[in-house]
Amino acid sequence: MRRELKILPKIGLNEVKLSMTSSDLNNIVGELDKKNVNGKEFFQYQDDYIFQFVDDVLVSISVSNPKIIFLNTQKIDLMNESKQFLFKENPYFVDGCYIFPQYNMSIYGIDFPDDGIQLTIYSDNQKNIYEKNIKVGFPFRSIENQQKNLKYEITPYQSVGLLKFGMQPSEIEKIWGVPLKISKNNRKGITTENRTNSQAIYNEKGQLIQLALNCKEEVFIDNKLLSKFGSKLDSLKNEEYFINRNYKIYFKFGIALDNLGNLSSNDFVYIFSEEMIPYWEDIYRPLI
Repeated sequence: MRRELKILPKIGLNEVKLSMTSSDLNNIVGELDKKNVNGKEFFQYQDDYIFQFVDDVLVSISVSNPKIIFLNTQKIDLMNESKQFLFKENPYFVDGCYIFPQYNMSIYGIDFPDDGIQLTIYSDNQKNIYEKNIKVGFPFRSIENQQKNLKYEITPYQSVGLLKFGMQPSEIEKIWGVPLKISKNNRKGITTENRTNSQAIYNEKGQLIQLALNCKEEVFIDNKLLSKFGSKLDSLKNEEYFINRNYKIYFKFGIALDNLGNLSSNDFVYIFSEEMIPYWEDIYRPLI
């Protein structure tokens, strides 16, 4: 099948149509590898494509790492135009996946394309499966607007704007929206949430203990723009600092700066709680 994907909402993808039988599909793409799940359901595979059948009727088509799609005659570059596309269509965001109920389509991984993207279209009789959690998700535009309006003023060891150390993930979610990616280190009891320009870290009790903000965000100390000036900020020029790997750390303010404080738009400002002081003091301990 072609790498450029023509999506026919609720109908099919390229020349393959939902509601086809496995024989119909084989006539188009040839014999496929098959994996039975149970008596009613099975999957067939071809390169980056997965075809799901129930009672020998095609109910969903998934493709890995699509680059260009055509949707309602519109050409969309998922690698370079994803934000514009998401803002226009305003899908729901649920557990790292964007759901487009108007098209019977989902896209997973679009925010971290280097880790892989998967696009799926599904038939109407699968909507209850793919769209069952929409009510607990957020429309894309609400997440984008919510983050743009925040001011990140640091109160050392207490808070960063509206975000306070000790908050639970559910409280952070009300401010920042749903995370794009969640990872857990069960051995250390640490949970990490990643969003577009930020990261939140929680301890084993689910309490917020550290934040990282990309310098594209406006981060302030004493109403001065830390994320622009870094260690050149007047408030930091005469302050004692500690070097740990590539970080310049100011324990007075509970912050660590990428690139030894010479910040660029790709660098991060780390703001940590008192609980995290030993991690930043110990040059032999792997930093979380």
